[in-house]
Amino acid sequence: MKSIKNSRVLFVVSLVLNCMFMLVVLYGRRMGPVVYKQSHQLEKDVVFLQRNALSLVVDKPFTSEPAAMESSNNTRVNIITSSSKPTTRAASTNSCDEVNHFAFVKVHKAGSDTLAVMFQRFGDERNLSFILPVHVWDLHWPNNLREQDYLPLKTDEFNILTYHCLYNKTIFRKLLPEKTKYITILREPYSQFKSTFNYFNIAHKMKERNVSNLAVENNFGLFLSDPDKYMKMMKLVYLPNFMAFDLGFRRDDRNDVQKVINFLQEIENDFTLVMITEHFDESLIMLKRLFCWPLESILYISKNVRVYNHGVGKPNTTDPVDQKNMALHRSWSQIDYVMYDHFNRTFWKKVALEKRFAEEVVFYKSLNDDISAHCLKTPKLLFHVNASEWIEAFNVPMETCQRMKQHVSSYIKKLKDDYFALPNATIASPQNNNKTSISLDDMEEKVPTKTKVVTAEEKKI
Repeated sequence: MKSIKNSRVLFVVSLVLNCMFMLVVLYGRRMGPVVYKQSHQLEKDVVFLQRNALSLVVDKPFTSEPAAMESSNNTRVNIITSSSKPTTRAASTNSCDEVNHFAFVKVHKAGSDTLAVMFQRFGDERNLSFILPVHVWDLHWPNNLREQDYLPLKTDEFNILTYHCLYNKTIFRKLLPEKTKYITILREPYSQFKSTFNYFNIAHKMKERNVSNLAVENNFGLFLSDPDKYMKMMKLVYLPNFMAFDLGFRRDDRNDVQKVINFLQEIENDFTLVMITEHFDESLIMLKRLFCWPLESILYISKNVRVYNHGVGKPNTTDPVDQKNMALHRSWSQIDYVMYDHFNRTFWKKVALEKRFAEEVVFYKSLNDDISAHCLKTPKLLFHVNASEWIEAFNVPMETCQRMKQHVSSYIKKLKDDYFALPNATIASPQNNNKTSISLDDMEEKVPTKTKVVTAEEKKI
């Protein structure tokens, strides 16, 4: 009788453990699908990059048991008048120094505008020094940054770089202090390509320039049927491995296995954090912890969210045509896929080392939703957040809401106005060319009509 009871106990324990294991697996697939799915295509990518050499990307998929996804019950947020005086209870925080020197290398169509506004607000609230573009939008992208592309330093040192600029280790380290931290963000490559194709309206441009006789909605598939051909016809030489290009990879090196390996290892070594668009909020909590930032510094309102044009659409796993197009894109941009797979995997390895990470993410998501909804209503009252184990009490005034709602270009103008208001300005304010975004023309490879003479000023960097 006793043995039967023991058997029943063992059976129940085994059943519970199996259920827990299944929950972990299901959670893992939801939180990081690329981490938990070892596809045959990834194996082909690894062969392409010499399986015996690139240990960087062939480590086993990582799994970990998630923390309980429960938010604290003792936290409430309230709208109060500015005359109210809430009680503050200190949050439990680790003692560390806030990071005030960082470079955010923007990757196109990966949620980088939302982050750029957040970083502009962070520096603006602390009166930090930005590397500001002379022109309205970018820092000489798609070429390397030169001295004449940014406004001269008017303080002891630069603190922040957060605008479109090709990553170049040598140039960045000449401009920024040694203690500067480097961060970037990656997006699932096919989604990123579709968003790029949509944003720059390439399907319509193919029709307008007589590159295609097909209906506009068919031009996406046509482009991927022979991407090298249409890339050259449209002069869009930056599209293959577009994320790697933004991070400084030379497109002529894409068939050189050793140079690809060296590039991936350099990104691994240089960057404190590679965020993942598909896990945006989780990435921001990791940033907060690594940079010792208060939670209010990572509040955001999404920017540049667009409706897809007909014929492009978001990736569709049930559509065989779209899956075929994805396979074509993967074979054309293998480096982006290998890079994304690797840094998605390493991100979750970082998460596994953190305590109560999932709990803080749940708390943060709820709070950010409440505050962003409040700010979008053009509020006249303060939004007060009570203290909890995650945060100290703080208020969100109307000025913070206004900063959160700004677009990157309007925030640049605001920061430039502040810059020129400082004493000891060394140059006149440049004329505003009314450019508020990067156009298809910016992406096109420019063919010089004559040899350019490099000046002494250009040689300084």
